[in-house]
Amino acid sequence: MKNRFPTLWHFAVIFLFYIAFTIPFGLIQLIAPKSLDAWVMLLAYAVPLLLTIWATRRTYDKKGKLNYKPAYFDLIPLVIVVSYAFLIVGESTVFLLPEPTGFWKVIYDELNKSMEKIFSNYIAGFLMVAVAAPILEETLFRGIILRALLKKYKPYKAILWSAIAFGIFHLNPWQFLYATVLGLFLGYMYWKTKSLFYPILIHFMLNSTAFFTAQMMDMKGTEGLTEHLSGDDLQKFIAMIVIAVILIIMAWKYFEKYFARVPREIVVATQNRHKLKEIGNILPENYRLKSLQDIGFKGNLKETGNTLEDNALQKVRQIAIPYDVDAIADDTGLEVEALNGAPGVYSARYAGDNASYEDNVQKLLEEIKDKENRKAQFRTVVAYSKGDKEYTVSGTVKGHITTEPRGAGGFGYDSVFVPEGYTQTFAEMGEEQKNKISHRAVALQKLKEII
Repeated sequence: MKNRFPTLWHFAVIFLFYIAFTIPFGLIQLIAPKSLDAWVMLLAYAVPLLLTIWATRRTYDKKGKLNYKPAYFDLIPLVIVVSYAFLIVGESTVFLLPEPTGFWKVIYDELNKSMEKIFSNYIAGFLMVAVAAPILEETLFRGIILRALLKKYKPYKAILWSAIAFGIFHLNPWQFLYATVLGLFLGYMYWKTKSLFYPILIHFMLNSTAFFTAQMMDMKGTEGLTEHLSGDDLQKFIAMIVIAVILIIMAWKYFEKYFARVPREIVVATQNRHKLKEIGNILPENYRLKSLQDIGFKGNLKETGNTLEDNALQKVRQIAIPYDVDAIADDTGLEVEALNGAPGVYSARYAGDNASYEDNVQKLLEEIKDKENRKAQFRTVVAYSKGDKEYTVSGTVKGHITTEPRGAGGFGYDSVFVPEGYTQTFAEMGEEQKNKISHRAVALQKLKEII
């Protein structure tokens, strides 16, 4: 797990991607007309970053899904207020840095000149600062890097590392602390919502505010609000910092309570609505189950394992990793004693790859029509994936096979399986009764203890 993306080496490669893609645009800036400086700078920023995102996804994140869907609209007012609290705290980090001198003074002045160029063109400046930066930077640092870190480390550690990387990316000591502080909030909101909607919205609001403030106050480059404060105004600003910190702490406590009440979403690796309903009846009510159709998965899951465990893990990985979700997958086999455990792992396709439930049942009855021993057992293995953790549990129920289908409920082989101690098939039982004793119920009861 230590070498899995992202590591320091991967960060270095991403940085090299960005440098390599930037060089050609640096050369274009040297020969482009001065009147186009702002537009060339916009392209020199946006295109290399876009290419870096493309290269990173092609190299390390091929199966990753980017989620931009809006969510939790009722949080927007509080998020706006807290965003500006982080802006105040971020601005306060200017106090922690000394005045630039020597080499750093040269860097500082060059950064100012670059920002003056981009701010000189209202449209190009706004597109770069308030549009391109929020979308592209959040896609890279939250949508790709943080999403991968969350699978590798505990959430707060992953958020911290992504925030530091975000700060370093700005290549500016006067923005590093501010970007890192802001990155903590951006990362937290991404972690809780699993969407880039809030990080992009927050980034857009704060960058837009900074852009318009710079235009109105004629502030240039890396200068901040604190450089225009002194005396009583400075004291008031310090008071604002204290209030902002208190507000952030209170908001954090509220967010924790809010998201604790939000039903947890788990994707069940199935398109079978009967199975989804059965699982939903067993798991607690605070879990919201989604099917493969709900997440837009098309096609069929691969099941090429030799055991139920292999298939369950294979299926859950095809969902959990690419879609960045908690996921459940199961594989169930009917094991008939007289058939040496068949159909077993091939139960769902016993009569062929496109066989229906009825086809499988009829083939089974045909295979054992002359057998005196009709003992059988259902066995289910459930795989659960959360972050970088995987768990498997199993459940078994013994019984026998009837001579003909009975009952209109259930699915699969339910109409020909009678569990030990009962006279009804699973298909003749009501859902409530079946869900108390079924093989899947036994496995899911074990899973409840884990999740």
